[in-house]
Amino acid sequence: MAKIKLATLSDIPEGGMIERSHEGRAVLLARIDGEVFAMDNICNHMGACLHEGEVGREGKYMVTCPWHEAHFDVRTGKVEQDIAWAEDNDAFAVEIDGGDVLVEM
Repeated sequence: MAKIKLATLSDIPEGGMIERSHEGRAVLLARIDGEVFAMDNICNHMGACLHEGEVGREGKYMVTCPWHEAHFDVRTGKVEQDIAWAEDNDAFAVEIDGGDVLVEM
């Protein structure tokens, strides 16, 4: 897998999320306590952009879908609840090189 520069640290607000894309794949980047996490940005239930939801409301590392409240762990991409209508997302390894955010895609 290749490491792709998707952002710089200054692009991602502490406690916030942004969206970037690579080869048509939408990626959510979240910065929590100075650490950056990456996962698919699209909720597989109905296609909501997860970066438009909330981070931290249901737990420090949880992203809440803005449409139907599914909670995804940004560290793993896994859905927190036992619900049949949302499935786990892919999460990606992140490396910080200087101020660059490199994501293993």
